[in-house]
Amino acid sequence: MPATIGSNWLPRPSGRAQEGVAPAPRRKKQAVRVPRLPHWRVAGLVALAGLTVATLGSGALTASAATSGSASRIVTWGEAANAGPNYISPLIGTTYFTTSNLSQFSEFIYRPLYWFGDDGKPILNDSLSLAAPPKFSNNNETVTIDLKHWVWSDGKPITARDVVFWMNLLKAAVSPAASSIGNANAPGPGYGAYVPGLFPDNVTSYKATGTYTVVMQLNASYNPTWFTYNELSQVTPIPQHVWDKTSASSPVGNYDETVPGTATTGALAVAQFINVEAQDTSTYSTNPLWQVVSGPFKLAQYNISGYVKLVPNDRYSGPVKPDIKAFEEIPFTSDTAEFNELKAGGLDIGYLPTADYSQLKELEHTGYKADYWNIYSTNYMPYDFSNAQVGAIFKQLYVRQAIQSLVDQKQLIKDYYVGAVGTVNNGPVPTYPSSTKENPFLSSLESNQNGVYPYDPAKAVSLLKDHGWTVNKGGVSVCSKAGTASDECGAGITKGEQLKFTFLYASIGTVFTDEMTSLVSGWKQEAGIDAVVKTPEPFGDVVGNAYTPGYAWDVDNWGAGWIYAPDYLPTGEELWEAGASSDTGNYDNAEANSLIKATTTAPTPAAEIKAIDKYENYLAEQLPVIWMPNEPQALTIYTNKLSGLVPQGIFDELYPEDYRLS
Repeated sequence: MPATIGSNWLPRPSGRAQEGVAPAPRRKKQAVRVPRLPHWRVAGLVALAGLTVATLGSGALTASAATSGSASRIVTWGEAANAGPNYISPLIGTTYFTTSNLSQFSEFIYRPLYWFGDDGKPILNDSLSLAAPPKFSNNNETVTIDLKHWVWSDGKPITARDVVFWMNLLKAAVSPAASSIGNANAPGPGYGAYVPGLFPDNVTSYKATGTYTVVMQLNASYNPTWFTYNELSQVTPIPQHVWDKTSASSPVGNYDETVPGTATTGALAVAQFINVEAQDTSTYSTNPLWQVVSGPFKLAQYNISGYVKLVPNDRYSGPVKPDIKAFEEIPFTSDTAEFNELKAGGLDIGYLPTADYSQLKELEHTGYKADYWNIYSTNYMPYDFSNAQVGAIFKQLYVRQAIQSLVDQKQLIKDYYVGAVGTVNNGPVPTYPSSTKENPFLSSLESNQNGVYPYDPAKAVSLLKDHGWTVNKGGVSVCSKAGTASDECGAGITKGEQLKFTFLYASIGTVFTDEMTSLVSGWKQEAGIDAVVKTPEPFGDVVGNAYTPGYAWDVDNWGAGWIYAPDYLPTGEELWEAGASSDTGNYDNAEANSLIKATTTAPTPAAEIKAIDKYENYLAEQLPVIWMPNEPQALTIYTNKLSGLVPQGIFDELYPEDYRLS
């Protein structure tokens, strides 16, 4: 993005998979929709069957305990059901790359080099960044970074060496040598935001030129705002004087300076050691690695259910010091359990499930306030284009158009979103904020609330019939005219082949289950598109499956799509450029690749907006995924004794250092 846009506008993409929900015939709803994650990508979140917050032992809070905690300046926050954090290091691979682990956990204790999100706006936050805005020179091929002289919690300075340490480990973690490290249950390092050819590949050299200065040389001239928002945003200084080890027993050294190294030596060995330690959740509150931090909080307690207790870091260098005594994240196995705890006064901050929206007024009368948590995200369900069985079907644009024409986004919002609040989503650029002043990259085509492909079952049927399918409403449509002519089914589709595929979605509540059940039922009844639903799985497992080769799905839905972070501009290289780590469906389109590349090099603000418009309009029409409605992250409910919560973080981030209890 152009550097001149910088101070006026700067969002953050996830690149993170998000936690989410979906439609069905109207009925009593039992759960809340919990979108985004994020960025985006997590596996293995643990759901303890039958566990309630009251049975968590030392990590639990009963209603009376939470009320007492509030009096002593402890703020309690209710996690989304079955979506607690399970990875602590900011050097995080795709299987753990979610908002639960990043913006709602590790970023409390390890601050990124540059912070994005300011007063609820999708912009760069200079005051919370560890470095001054980067300086670009040499035709935007040289970047100079000056750190702000902040300190670690042990009093040691945060220096250029800590930035170089991150870069060395990141280079090793994404190198081909890393692919053979680890296993399916404990994968090797890797990095969830990695796109081959982009960061850190596009940095040809980096070095500390002073105690607090790092200089990077790039392999080409890049748009300064894009490079800041989507590349430098991926840098998190980490404590080299504590973490530069190859095993728990080894002394701290300079092992990272050999890049990439091997599984037992050099930067790769260090990265894998940190990764293995980060997967050992049982030692989070005791492992010396996690005791030296840069953020406003330190981790005091953690358990595998997702309970987290954070206490202030007395040496935090940022502008706002925590006022509260502690911030506690409380896990739940269902939205019902969360809401019961909220009503009982056991949470200072929670969310209102869809099923309980009618109780909003009552909550407000008993001392709570409400605020919709809107975030910079896009919602979708990916296809598996590489699937040997049905990949050829998904590659036909007319099939994707038919499926999209069977998604009644307005009705889904009305039936399944809290307070019927949401927006029709047509493409990759978030539709919130809706103002072009705050969101200049939202094109008129994508912002069309009537939809690029409006709900139209007759159109879906017509598209299939016009391309050689015999449509069997309520049954399974069959290819009757194989071939590649305009009135035939298309390349790779055989005569007699059925329009049938497997569909996997997350078990994140009955409202979402009802929504998905209704949606796929409509596909079959209206056009003979048979989505065979697999048994819903926990959110983390669904995200993990989405990023695991040898998919167990043809269409996948973890419930909410993508939050733009730590790539904050909605330019697509992390999601739909060929080979991107978060291109879960292996979408590969030469024109899309070209348009995405153009967004990274546009020389002026006007050219940048034009480039993103072209890219987003193309994907809105080409449908690399099934676009689903965008919705607020949640309807947040919080005690009226709490200030500093609103405006809520637009990138799904939290600011407990701002919280004050009266």
